[in-house]
Amino acid sequence: MRRFAGAIHNDAAHFGPDAETFEGCHILWRGYIANGEEIAAVAERRGMNVRGAPEGRLFAAAYRCWGQELSSHVLGEYCVAIFDDATGTALLTHDAFGLVPLFWGLTPGGLFFATHLEDLLAVTGTSNLDEDFIADHIANAFFSSRRTPYRGLERLEPNASILWTPREFKEVKGKGFGLPKGTRSEVRGCPEEFLALLEEGVKAAARATGPVWCELSGGLDSSTVLSMAARAGTADLGAFSILYRQYADADEARWIRLVLERFDVPWHILDGDSALPYSEVPDRFCPEPGLHLVDWAGRRVYEEMAAEHGVAAVLTGQGGDAVFLGIGAEPYHLADLARTLRLRLLFAEMERWRSRDRRQRSRLYWFVNYVMRPLLSRLCGQPIVPAWHRDPSPWIRPDYAKRMALRERGLGKAISGAGTIEGSWFLERLSAICGQAARVNQIPRSFDFRHPLLSRPLVEFMFSLPWEEKFDPATDRPLQRAALAGILPDEVRLRRTKTIYDQPCYEGLRQGRSFVGLLTEDPLVARRGIVDPGLWGEAVAQARMGRTHSLPQFEAVASLEMWLRQLEDLESGRLAAPESPLSRLSTLSDRGLQFVIDRKTKMELKSPV
Repeated sequence: MRRFAGAIHNDAAHFGPDAETFEGCHILWRGYIANGEEIAAVAERRGMNVRGAPEGRLFAAAYRCWGQELSSHVLGEYCVAIFDDATGTALLTHDAFGLVPLFWGLTPGGLFFATHLEDLLAVTGTSNLDEDFIADHIANAFFSSRRTPYRGLERLEPNASILWTPREFKEVKGKGFGLPKGTRSEVRGCPEEFLALLEEGVKAAARATGPVWCELSGGLDSSTVLSMAARAGTADLGAFSILYRQYADADEARWIRLVLERFDVPWHILDGDSALPYSEVPDRFCPEPGLHLVDWAGRRVYEEMAAEHGVAAVLTGQGGDAVFLGIGAEPYHLADLARTLRLRLLFAEMERWRSRDRRQRSRLYWFVNYVMRPLLSRLCGQPIVPAWHRDPSPWIRPDYAKRMALRERGLGKAISGAGTIEGSWFLERLSAICGQAARVNQIPRSFDFRHPLLSRPLVEFMFSLPWEEKFDPATDRPLQRAALAGILPDEVRLRRTKTIYDQPCYEGLRQGRSFVGLLTEDPLVARRGIVDPGLWGEAVAQARMGRTHSLPQFEAVASLEMWLRQLEDLESGRLAAPESPLSRLSTLSDRGLQFVIDRKTKMELKSPV
């Protein structure tokens, strides 16, 4: 099952498509389970034989074993809706990181939900927009929270579930992080243990009912995923790459070929030069703004290629920088040394980082940004302010930035309960990348994205390592690089450079006249008071020449403009409205109550005459 929606009122439920039925439960699910054998072993002790069973039956068994704590025990990437016939209880939940999104809303006496946001717009319509979501989108450049663009619809948060009965509605938090099962009580950065968890995560993600592709960019993370999938003997495995041959900074062909010389799998290439960002206006409604709206040409061709080859799942290397402490890793463990008064070690460690700093920044810089500021953030219960944090772009209206507190929103969300400042920072980065991954998972229609580097046991292992095993001023990703010795070519394994894709973006904007016209001719973001129209026009012109204050924020506002125009086109009929499973639902109760969706796409409950 890939996509579902449903509505519940009192003790009855309707679903689209029809739910599977196991163990007295109706089950709707999307994604995959990584620890099916473990679930089957627990279920067997309770008299249920589910060995080798499909996901639907495993979810039913897991619900009977653990109830509302299901997501704390079931690993993988999934969302699931379970309706218990015996009690009239509904449980909505997903994997602990929320990688497979689930959206929901409430009506008087009822609950509706879907895996895809557009499937709920038949209920709420698109007119009542959430201005806080829009501000978060601009400030955080595609970060996700529980908000959606539409009031009345929410995104189920990571590590959260919804429990609903005709008498009660409540959100339930899952258990926090802990050590992955099977690891030592005193965790150390053992390459063999790291490699075992990595292999386990990739192998589980590669199980699919059809061909599996690995995104291969030439970077260390995508190369890691492909190597593990190939070593596991994944059937129908292929590599997929987007190549920009005309742009030196974005050309990864050399690194990709080094990996494919080691692992001989079919290579599928998308010519990025012919599908640049901003080269194609989206022809399909997208329910929320995002990078896909400005990169539509590449997304469209990507999906066409995958559909042509019958691809069931695409494995990505997303999340590696956050989990393995790659680009953007910051030594906030220095603040923990100060907090615990280990001052001699603090100054020795700070000097070690300063001496390895290529930019030769002062001792004061390291002390202020990695000791004082993190300690102050911890004291105030605020997210850590990174040293590179920038103010809103100059083309954003100052009154809007002040009214909507864009600078504060741009810091993201503080996460407590990690125990250390370095741990809080780790979880804040993890939350941001998981939110981005969940939004991308809304786009493909014919396959699923999967993120094995965000496997929970692997993430917990990395989270639990002491700082001295994770941070090294001489190199990033020390444990990952050590574990992959002899597996990846050394040129890739020890690579320090990172590809920059800014050049194709700027060139696509330079060539994309239709797109530029939509961004600058009476822009809706200016009408809404978000940007100064003159300064925004100048920003677009400068971006076409390869200059911008903040490319992520520029892309966020550009995608917002396209999305607002899509809403206008939807209202006028110039763009086809998405067909929703909920629009086909009728009777919601065997007692006679009906769920009626009128032509204005508003929901009401009424009793039959």
